[in-house]
Amino acid sequence: MKKFRFLVKYGLFKRIKRKSFVISNIVIFILLTVIINLPAIIGVFSNDEISDLNVVVYNQTAETTLIDDLDTRLNAPFETDFYIVSDGEHAFVEDAFWDNADLDIALVFHSTSDIDIYSKNPEYNQTLANEIELLLIDYQIPGYQSPQFAQNFAPDYEDPEQGELISALSSIVVLPLFFLITMATQFVGADIIEEKSTKAIETIIASVPIKTHFMSKITAALLFVLIQGALFLLYAFVATLLFGGASADMGETTNLLAILGTIIPNWRMILLLSIFFMIAGTLFYLMFSSMLASMAVTQEDYQQFQSPIMMTLLVGFYIALFSGYIDGALILKIATFIPFFTPIVAPVAFASGALTLVEAIIALVMMIAFLIGSFYVVTPVYRVAILNYDQTKFGKRIKGYFKKAFHKRKKEA
Repeated sequence: MKKFRFLVKYGLFKRIKRKSFVISNIVIFILLTVIINLPAIIGVFSNDEISDLNVVVYNQTAETTLIDDLDTRLNAPFETDFYIVSDGEHAFVEDAFWDNADLDIALVFHSTSDIDIYSKNPEYNQTLANEIELLLIDYQIPGYQSPQFAQNFAPDYEDPEQGELISALSSIVVLPLFFLITMATQFVGADIIEEKSTKAIETIIASVPIKTHFMSKITAALLFVLIQGALFLLYAFVATLLFGGASADMGETTNLLAILGTIIPNWRMILLLSIFFMIAGTLFYLMFSSMLASMAVTQEDYQQFQSPIMMTLLVGFYIALFSGYIDGALILKIATFIPFFTPIVAPVAFASGALTLVEAIIALVMMIAFLIGSFYVVTPVYRVAILNYDQTKFGKRIKGYFKKAFHKRKKEA
């Protein structure tokens, strides 16, 4: 057990203490901070353009409460007064309005059917026109309220915005998972190849059982991934504190995580399941990466051998990323129950609603069962290949190692 702990500690700290680890985490923290606080950063640079809109109203109608009523209606959606509505006490002078830097919009009510809008910000004209129209209808029909529409669709209707939602969730959930799993496979492969190419593996195996060496490599790589994942979460938490939680003027959230939290209230369950799938998926890919690395002799060998793993990861990555454009729910559900794609696809399927909580748990159990079964397949091959320096062709080498491994197991049984 002491030797196992030593190998794990040695493999883990060898990666963490490298300058590349520190530099990459500094870059990741900066990028996460910028991405998460993008709305606030945009707001900082746009604050000089528009804060509040000063709207001056010239009322020539018989409706004496028009200005107050319009003020209430325009600011109803906001926690503070975004539209600052004031009374035009004197006659409207167009040139004076354009020259006045403090005014943004002028509304001249000649009558309830004849209204002029003078605006330095035309993008707000349609909103103003809609609200004025509703207010005037209210005057003509006492107690009038704008209708609330409940939309009903056919059972087989597919919301065109669902694809956009799935794609947005994919970019948030898939990228960290793909990055961490890929990092783990590179970690364990490079470690084994380094020991094998320098013949250090022979000294290590002389001191510890091959199975202990195999488990130590997987454990060290998994711990590294968990540490890196925890750092991701820490960076995200710190990034949300840098710009505060909300804009005082508009009452809007100023970071993407806060916005995401309002859209996806069950984000905590999504995060928890994503962690479980990441652990199971990382272990699964680590086992096969270790096996392929044990078959390789040089770094070039390993790059060739790991191609099937990387292709599988990429297929799962693209399914999760682009499923929103091709009947996303169905594709995600099918791919979730294919163990090679489960670690990356399942969290996205659950987050997008394509998968229920029960189905997600079933997929996780199936993944764990497949993981355990794979362990009994991979371990004997690793035992045969780790001290072998055969340099035959890729297919022939794999076939030979599998044949020797299971022939040996059958003989021992």
